[in-house]
Amino acid sequence: MIIILHNLSFLGKPNRHDNQNKCIKGVLMPLIRIDVIERVSLNIKKGIRLNTLILCYFLIILSFFSLEVQSETMGELIINKAEKIQKGNIGLIDSYNKRIIELDNNGKIIWETKIPKDFKNAKWNAGADIEWLPNSDTFLITAPRKGFFEINRKGKILNLCKTKFISHDADKLKDGSFIFVNGWDEKGKKEPILTKVSDNCEILMSKSEDFFEMNKADLQPRYAKDKANLHSNAIRILEDESIMVSVRNYDQVVIIKNNKIIKRFKKAWGVHDPSKIFRKDEKSFFYYLSRKRPQSINKRNYDDVEDSPRTIWSVPNQKRKSPWTPLRTLEKLQNGNWLITGSQTIGQVTSDGELVWELYFPEFRHQRDRNKEKTFIYKVTFISK
Repeated sequence: MIIILHNLSFLGKPNRHDNQNKCIKGVLMPLIRIDVIERVSLNIKKGIRLNTLILCYFLIILSFFSLEVQSETMGELIINKAEKIQKGNIGLIDSYNKRIIELDNNGKIIWETKIPKDFKNAKWNAGADIEWLPNSDTFLITAPRKGFFEINRKGKILNLCKTKFISHDADKLKDGSFIFVNGWDEKGKKEPILTKVSDNCEILMSKSEDFFEMNKADLQPRYAKDKANLHSNAIRILEDESIMVSVRNYDQVVIIKNNKIIKRFKKAWGVHDPSKIFRKDEKSFFYYLSRKRPQSINKRNYDDVEDSPRTIWSVPNQKRKSPWTPLRTLEKLQNGNWLITGSQTIGQVTSDGELVWELYFPEFRHQRDRNKEKTFIYKVTFISK
């Protein structure tokens, strides 16, 4: 009505001394009003149609954008021998973009959640770890120098503990407690290296360098000037409840039981991510990643600490900044394959040493690169379908 009156305002007030004019205006006004109403109504209809079209175009563009986001591809598939791979997805920490993501085996993101704000300033490039917990379909994240947290698919934190004495690896135990290592224990400070806590963060056990009784003659010379003392980078609870700890700076895998060290596997060069114990033909074995050039997957006799390791697979044509270096993740899959990672690559290797799946990340950086505005792979976890 306001628009109609506004459009009629040009007629002015009727002249009382001009009856003819008054009569004409009296006749014309209704006609003009009807005409204006029809034109305004037509314009409104056109406007509705136009707005509807604009809305449709907007929704179409938004749907395309949503599809693009949902199908974001990070990896480039290099090798895919479908009949030999273990089907499943990969959990990964995208440290630069502060998110936890799940990828299919073609490198497409199928799920993601943000790293909680309380942990965003963790030292993510100093030994972050991710583990998928299949019973609860949740993720256990080690945030170096900050703590750990368990997070579900909705981004809700189920458990968390804050401590600066943590990096590289944390495990959740059957009773709900947690055990973790600190790879950055500073020399001379007697800082915790191995810690076990309850689900409410009460310290149940703590071990520092004195407990490990390392012989300085075993220290790898290249790490002599490290700030870190032992640089423990992995922990595992074995079937008999003994504890396996990987000590990189001393090239050792240490086995602890009943509060004592019962085995030392030496000359495990730059050891990373030792596996659980496997048994075959009445013999026991475990596997680990070696940093001795070329970096490799090694198999070792668990029953004889003096037995030499056997190489299962090694990095092909290794160069200083090979996408495959440094090797870190070593996870046994259901079909017997090994899941492995380098700075820019994830792969599956068969038990007899064949690389059957390789996913390369061209937008990631090598660990040695100085461009900190890019992610590099530290550890990943396998997610069974």
